[in-house]
Amino acid sequence: TGGRRGMKETLVKTVDVVCGALIRNGKVMIARRVSDVSGGWYEFPGGKVEPGETGPEALKREWQEELGMEITDIQWLADGEDRQPDGLIRLRCYTCTSPQDPELRVHDDMVWTTPDHIYDWHFFESDRHLVEALKRRMEGDALHRQTGQQSDAGQQPE
Repeated sequence: TGGRRGMKETLVKTVDVVCGALIRNGKVMIARRVSDVSGGWYEFPGGKVEPGETGPEALKREWQEELGMEITDIQWLADGEDRQPDGLIRLRCYTCTSPQDPELRVHDDMVWTTPDHIYDWHFFESDRHLVEALKRRMEGDALHRQTGQQSDAGQQPE
């Protein structure tokens, strides 16, 4: 009966985070963060989801704050988790578009590249599944444009 007695119960802090892959002319933008634990690494920009926000609302706010951009056509891409010593980061990635050019406010560099070449840059290995999902999405979108068919991009799994 005392199987759990004496076991230390730990609460894992969970943080919900969103990021956006801005696609333009067959390329995706990645940006290098200047500060915090991500400093020096390229990323799909984004940040924490505030209480009461949806993922797309948080993404719009973060892109406005960090890059001075209004983003549109926000479509779910993939989810992931990153276990860290101090907790769990739940990441939801979206694709998005914008006619505006980014202003580097919390980043010191940005690159337009293809999913095949993201890892030519100092990009998080833990985000590889997002890059693979992006590659599939961009290839599918290109195929749909060629054939004139409607894409099911952005549909979340049930």
